[in-house]
Amino acid sequence: MNQDLENVNDNSMDDTRNMLLLLVRGIAAWQNNYSRIPDELYEGMMRFIALSASPHTKPPVDIHQLIRLLHKPSNEWGIPNIQNYYPENAPLLEEFIGLTAEADEFLNMYISPQDAEQQCMFNILKFCRQKGTELQQDYVKIRTFLSNSRNAVLTFYDLSTFAAEFRHAELTELIHQCYEDVTESLVNYRICPHCGWTMEYKKDQWRCNKEDICHWLADMENLKTFDFGSNRVKRLRPGIQRYVLLPGISEIRIAERLLRRGYEVELYPNLDEYDLSVRKNDRLIYLDVKDFRDPSTLANFFNSQSASYLEKYHEKCYIVVPKYRNDRYPMYVDRSMNRLIEPAKDFIRMITEKELNVMLKEALYG
Repeated sequence: MNQDLENVNDNSMDDTRNMLLLLVRGIAAWQNNYSRIPDELYEGMMRFIALSASPHTKPPVDIHQLIRLLHKPSNEWGIPNIQNYYPENAPLLEEFIGLTAEADEFLNMYISPQDAEQQCMFNILKFCRQKGTELQQDYVKIRTFLSNSRNAVLTFYDLSTFAAEFRHAELTELIHQCYEDVTESLVNYRICPHCGWTMEYKKDQWRCNKEDICHWLADMENLKTFDFGSNRVKRLRPGIQRYVLLPGISEIRIAERLLRRGYEVELYPNLDEYDLSVRKNDRLIYLDVKDFRDPSTLANFFNSQSASYLEKYHEKCYIVVPKYRNDRYPMYVDRSMNRLIEPAKDFIRMITEKELNVMLKEALYG
């Protein structure tokens, strides 16, 4: 989380990025009510048509042609330089799924936190920062709770018991907002053996949230059902599962491994300025774990940031890509670094999780 959600500059949005944002928002609204085409979707289509410049692609003439085209990889849309904003091999829509995981990631990067599904997590961070360092431990406690697979789905009683531990009523309410009720639909789900969230049967398989990265991280052969008896049951909202729980599992795993190797480690130091601080022999290094599906999306995120934001990474922090991202996308770091432009390429240092130990020995023992 750190400060990523706070660094969207709406004034710098160019035509291509604006077009994508209108399409994603418009389709999301349309999926909730197919009886009316949202204005954002119509405007997004008009901008799509205006930006189409490829002689090999015919611009859509209506919404239905647009929808068919958006099921194709973006490099087939006929939009110049689309790869600077969206993964060129990814569609915007997927049959039976709707908006793709890449579309969700794009939306998460470029909309304001107040519009994001995980706004409650942002509000927790904002509330704690307003109170100063006195809530550092409260914030860490909340983040680690939400990053624990045992808390991905739990009873209302257990959630209320945890939330009641905090003396600020606003924090208690915000913790509850990170969850949604699934009591009536629990019979339709299975327990994800990796993150503990709800797996749903779609496209002839059990899937954990939209991206379903968990399928690559755990044995899916014998999935278990939930058994909470007659209790009310809550699960993390999908946005919290994707952008807090999944990266949080990696962050805590890395922290625990470094502690076993004798490093002093702090999670979410300075109220989430970084994901981890690592200290040894009076030397200090910071780490930010970035869990993006596509390396180009990670590069585009940094390319969209101002020099003042990027300054925090200069000679102080390494970007760490979780192991499973590199396993799924070979040469992930190289591909992402090669897409960086100034000023990002002057500030960002990126490594895989596998390279972390060697880097820390060089930085903290040298």
